[in-house]
Order: sequence, then C-alpha cells, then structure tokens
Amino acid sequence: MKKFVVTLFIVLSASLVYADSILYDSFEYANHDGESPVGWVCDDNSFVCGYLEKDHNRIPHNGNWYVYTNNTESWMFMQMFISDELKYRYSLWAITDGDYHLEIWAGNSPDPSAMTQLLLNENVSNGSYEKFSAYIEEMAADYQYFGIHATTTGSNNYLTIDEVNVDMVGKYDIEVTPANYYVIAAPGSQVEFKCLFSNLGYEPANVFITKISDYFTNVHLYKDGTACTYFHVEPDESIRFDGVATFTNDIEIGGLGWVDIIFTLDCDCATAMSTLWATAGYESVAEHSITATSVYPNPSSGDVTIEGNGIVSITNILGQVVLTKEIIEKETVTLPKGIYFVSIDGKTEKLIVE
Repeated sequence: MKKFVVTLFIVLSASLVYADSILYDSFEYANHDGESPVGWVCDDNSFVCGYLEKDHNRIPHNGNWYVYTNNTESWMFMQMFISDELKYRYSLWAITDGDYHLEIWAGNSPDPSAMTQLLLNENVSNGSYEKFSAYIEEMAADYQYFGIHATTTGSNNYLTIDEVNVDMVGKYDIEVTPANYYVIAAPGSQVEFKCLFSNLGYEPANVFITKISDYFTNVHLYKDGTACTYFHVEPDESIRFDGVATFTNDIEIGGLGWVDIIFTLDCDCATAMSTLWATAGYESVAEHSITATSVYPNPSSGDVTIEGNGIVSITNILGQVVLTKEIIEKETVTLPKGIYFVSIDGKTEKLIVE
C-alpha cells in the first residue's frame, strides 16, 4: 500500500532538494492594516499592509496579509547582505487593477539613489496574481539592501505584492509542479496528466524519468509530443510534460490508484516527484463542475458555504467520504485542513481548506 502522507508532501512541495532561503515574507506576522510592513523601510509609507479574507484569487499564497500601493511611485527596502560570490533568485507575486511597472534593485542604503544593480524588470498587467522571478547569476558587488520599486502612469490604480522570496541558488536544485493531481475516472479509461519540471540550480542537468504506478498500465510521458525517459535541461529552464495512463479494469468502484513520475539527475544528487491520484468512478471531475458561486470561499479557512439542492457528498483526496447530508438552497459546513471534492447534483468541484 502506498503511503499517502509521504506522497502528499511531495505533491504539494514537489522539490526534494532546496536552495537556501534567506528571506521569505508573506507579511503574516506583527503587521497592521494600513501601516508599513514590519522589517521593511518605507519612509514615505507608499507601501502599506492590507488584510483580506481568502475568497479571491490567492491560491498560491499563505495567509491573508499582503502589501499594496496606489501611488504613482513607491519604494520599499529590506536590509540584507548580498554577496558577489553567490547566485540568487528573487521572486514575488503581484496583481494590479491597472498597469504597474515593477523592479527589484540592489544597493547599499535604503534610498532610491543608492540602488545600483537592477535585478528584475517587469510589467504587471491587469488580471490575476502572477509570479515574477529573476535568477541572478552574477552580483556586481556586495550589497547591504535590496529594494522593490513600483511605478504607474494611471490614476487610482492599486498594486498588491505578496510572498516575497530570496533564495541562494545551489548547484543542483530541481522542482516538479503537477498541473493536476487528482481525478475520478472509469475503470479501463485513459487518464491524462501534466506537470512542469524546473531546473532551479545554476548548473545544466541530465535527468532520468522513472514511472511507478498501482492500478495503472501503459504509463507514458511526452515532451513536445515525443515519448521521453531522459532529457537535458539548462539552468533556470522549465519544461512542460504531458502524460497518459490507463486505469485497469480490475479496480473496484471507489478504489484508489496512483502514478508516480520520478525525476532523477544523472549524478544522483537530486530527485523530485509528481504524483497523480485517481478514484475509480463513473463521473469525471473534468466533465462536470459546480458554478463558481456554489462552493465558497475557495480556498477556505474551514467554514465553507455550499449552494444547491440535493444530497452533497464531500470526499478527501484518498477518496474517503468525510460528509454526506442533504442541502436545501444553502448550508455552511466546517472542515479541517485538506483537499476535498464536493459533489452535488452530479457535479463536482475541488475545495482547498487551509
């Protein structure tokens, strides 16, 4: 029997070899709404903290706090020793209701005039949260600060920033992010899955692919339409993979199958894995989906409102039923942290409780 607890950890974090993080700030601790973020230098208070319940597009993020600005120009600085002998990766998530230009700089004091090396240079367009990342192979000098700079030509536009992260990049560091990790499929049917492989290290790598499964046969992984078991990847390169596997006919309805795709560097110095879980059934999550307002908020902190009429069934990622009850128009239920699938009236939606 496959141990799900171990695999779920791999699915969510995906990488088994990490770069050393020297800053990770999701603005969750000690901050106050409408005030400058703790630990940052914001002399003009152009960047301030905000709080919003998680009923919006914040799936990649932890918690409900963030920083935002609606000024035409804004700076925030973090004191940090940055060595010219190391390699770094800077990243953050951003969203705007207008158009903002976003930069990350390095310098030796918390002042715009002291920022001398441009590390990231991006435009944030009106839409949903985007991750912006820059791999810095060479620092021009040792620095004491880095700064985040935002400008806009619009009026009354807002820019929101979350999950600021600075890593020291290691020689070998790989990550696999699954695009889908749970399906409901009929016995004997073919299941499709996708994942994104990323080389986060500063060395090129040769990678072997190994496939292990239970209740699945004919497991194949494709890169650019060609079956793949071995490939080369450059530093900071990401490769998308498409996969197919056939659910066996001998699995009982309600039974659970899985497929592991294991990526191993040819030096045996790093491994990452993506897992697909599948419950045997006659309905597919891909074929039916509840409207966006039927299960909310999603993600949730525990209390979930379900709209509809009929018997609602909530299962966890193992396919185990955790709740069954009749819903008339609307009802709120409380769930512990986890990933669930809410089914009512023949329709199913994935629910995340954080």
